[in-house]
Amino acid sequence: MTLVKWNPTRSLMTDFDQMVNTIFDEGWNNKISTKKKSIAVDITENEKAFILVADFPGFEKKEINLNLEEDRLTLSAKNKTNDNSNNGPYRIKERQTGNLSRSFILPENVITDNIKGKFKDGSLIVNIPKMEEVEPNIREIKIS
Repeated sequence: MTLVKWNPTRSLMTDFDQMVNTIFDEGWNNKISTKKKSIAVDITENEKAFILVADFPGFEKKEINLNLEEDRLTLSAKNKTNDNSNNGPYRIKERQTGNLSRSFILPENVITDNIKGKFKDGSLIVNIPKMEEVEPNIREIKIS
């Protein structure tokens, strides 16, 4: 049997918080994260390229930007949705509005001039081609 030390402050605050949330949230899910959401990205690699797939749900192609500054690739989106077009105060607001941005430092072995992006079904697919690996010229030198 394990003994657990009782902490009355923690227990009372938890019970009080639950009571207040029940009264004011009227049963709505109160575990919603208020942390700002980031752009979800998957990156895969094959012999010829890195493939970056970024999700932009609810955004249109004209709202998406793909920029390259030196070795930094930046994905961004500006949603021009008007927050005043609702039917009253929000109970829960999870859908992203406003500006999103995410940057990546590219490795040295990519061809930055040939980076291509394609927007399809709410996802931006970025093809980042890699340079061909140069095999070192190794030769044996005879020792006399």
